[in-house]
Amino acid sequence: MGLLDDFHIGLVIAAAAALILVVIFGIWGAFLQLSIFFRYQKNNKKHIGGKTAKQVAEEMLKNLGYGDVRVRRASYFWLIFFSKWGNRYSPRRNSIFLYGNILNKDTVTAVALATQKVGLVIQHRNGEKKMKFRARWELWTRMAPNLFLPIVTIGAIIDFFVNGPELTSFGYITLAFVGIAIVWTLIAFYALYLIIPTERRAGVLALEAIKKQNLIPSEHLPAVESMYKTYVKKYIADFVLALLELILDILYIALRATSKKN
Repeated sequence: MGLLDDFHIGLVIAAAAALILVVIFGIWGAFLQLSIFFRYQKNNKKHIGGKTAKQVAEEMLKNLGYGDVRVRRASYFWLIFFSKWGNRYSPRRNSIFLYGNILNKDTVTAVALATQKVGLVIQHRNGEKKMKFRARWELWTRMAPNLFLPIVTIGAIIDFFVNGPELTSFGYITLAFVGIAIVWTLIAFYALYLIIPTERRAGVLALEAIKKQNLIPSEHLPAVESMYKTYVKKYIADFVLALLELILDILYIALRATSKKN
């Protein structure tokens, strides 16, 4: 058995281990999503009273001097096809997007989500480095790690037409596209990682602004703060699962490469 065979077996073992981790963290992520869902539903029945999430966010923005930022209804198209593009702050469009069931509700869940997005606006307008980087790479971040395999596939297709079907291993074009995919993925994943600290800080800034502006009754503040922390947990789960998915993609490509050489 040669060195290449040993390497291939090692990759198979690594792929199996990664798959097991994906299953474990997938189960963990599912339980976390369920806990988030039930907390969401529980707090979505607690009415703060008086103002909707849209009204609270708009008043908050106006008091902060950011009245030019719009609070708009998010399209359910994004929920169906791109779940990460739902309730969000879009620096490119200078808008906070919220689904209809959040936008016009006065519940703890709705107000917490809307005001937390205002916390992102504060960071962006203050020129905080992490938020600026995240905003610059927003589009790519939303697609990480989904473009890794398509980029590599494009290189393989070009190799097929340039070198013909007799190609028995990855050609230079494919390898070049693998390099492009890796560079893009590293940048995208760093931006994806930055979602966690920026979302956490958004909750802190939003809570400070709410208290200072006296936007909601004080008895609801603990529940709102709890929702901020819940949202951060969701982003952590999303990041871990995306990272494991990327590892599986890389191992798959490596396995294919070593299989062809055998």
